[in-house]
Amino acid sequence: QVQIVDQYKEMVRLAGGLDKRQRITKKAREKALDCLARFGQRLSGLPAENVRIVGTNTLRKARNSQQFMQAAEAVLGYPIEIISGMEEARLIYLGVAHFLPTDNANRLVIDIGGGSTEVIVGRKFQTLQRESLHMGCVSMTQQYFGDGKISRAAWKKAVTHARLELRPLIKPYRDLGWRKAIGASGTLKSVAQVQEAMGWSEHGAITRKGMKRLRDEILSFDAIKKLKLAGLSDQRQPVFVGGAAIVQALFDAFDIQEMAPSQGALREGVLYDLSGRRHHQDVRGRTIDDLLQRFQIDSAQAERVMRLLLNLVELGKEQLQFSQSEIAMLLWSAELHEIGRAVAHSHYHKHGAYLIEHADLPGFSRREQHFLATLIRYQRRKIGVFEGFEGKDRESVARLLMLLRLALILCRERTDEPVMVEAIEWTGKESLRVGFNAEWLQQHPLTQVDLEQEVEYLQAAGMSLNFG
Repeated sequence: QVQIVDQYKEMVRLAGGLDKRQRITKKAREKALDCLARFGQRLSGLPAENVRIVGTNTLRKARNSQQFMQAAEAVLGYPIEIISGMEEARLIYLGVAHFLPTDNANRLVIDIGGGSTEVIVGRKFQTLQRESLHMGCVSMTQQYFGDGKISRAAWKKAVTHARLELRPLIKPYRDLGWRKAIGASGTLKSVAQVQEAMGWSEHGAITRKGMKRLRDEILSFDAIKKLKLAGLSDQRQPVFVGGAAIVQALFDAFDIQEMAPSQGALREGVLYDLSGRRHHQDVRGRTIDDLLQRFQIDSAQAERVMRLLLNLVELGKEQLQFSQSEIAMLLWSAELHEIGRAVAHSHYHKHGAYLIEHADLPGFSRREQHFLATLIRYQRRKIGVFEGFEGKDRESVARLLMLLRLALILCRERTDEPVMVEAIEWTGKESLRVGFNAEWLQQHPLTQVDLEQEVEYLQAAGMSLNFG
């Protein structure tokens, strides 16, 4: 169970800081970095394995998110993971589910953020259907109430926009059904607080009747800055109208009569997911297992490669010790290295990389997917540029790739015959010496040819391999 020791919150609205070219503006960047510096002070000293920081919709959209992330990670002192909309939805549901009774009933869970809205149907701790839509309280307010004025026409356009976004979800979600609707995060909590403060609902719930009264009350004002409602905070006021329009559309589209606010959301979901990883309940492992079954990957060959990789890591640990996360990525790449064969044998490494880069992989951040895809892409033949990796990240990719490629060469015969590697020595950041049993190497002339070719491939990529 998660126990709150301390909490700190600031509303930055990074989604409102994107210019017409979808770049984070200088002003928004400075405001965000100042905020993150304060978080960095609070987090200082915590072990890296106990901290997880995720970026959502705005960092997914921003064209200069990579530059922003480098600066943000510098002030925080910890890495940031950009997660997909589908992964965000999964984590939101996980956070909500931990605050609900464990029963067999389906729940509809909705979270309205600054630039996206997540809609999920789930049971217990598993999602049954989830989607992330490109609309949020900030983006909707900017698009339809950007001049600061409130009008019936603008409200109608905003609700219609949201209804159109929701339209493809209505049938599949209604077919699944749900017993209870749950609202997570700021917008829905604010709507619930206003309805309760205005006396339109009881027990803090959002009701359909309350939404009609809220709409009428909002439309009685002609400007956002004049909007004064009991229970509405000054911080929430600038983006409340756009968020309320989305709530109205959700109630209409799914015929919701009542929605209860949740204590949990994305933040809690991230914490419970992190806790699961530490207690060997990592959803990423289940994701890999699902891929193995779906694409009918040769599990026996994957096991051979994994066993050899663990042996290679153990032999070289005196010069270089890999982190647990690096070893996990290495082993997952071994399990999935032949996934592209489900598309075609020719260029299967390229097909595999595409599948991993673009698939919906629960539990994986975008960076992790890209890392895994890069290992699979360059598992054989020529090695290209490691796009998106710099400094220590690039070194990590290079070293893991060298081991993966070596293991694949040594397991090429697809038999359980022992591979007689006697020594692994890291002679530089991207320089490796491999010692074999001399008799074994002489008995495997094809392996020698492959290793000689590998020396050339690595040399062309700025890496080094010596063997004997």
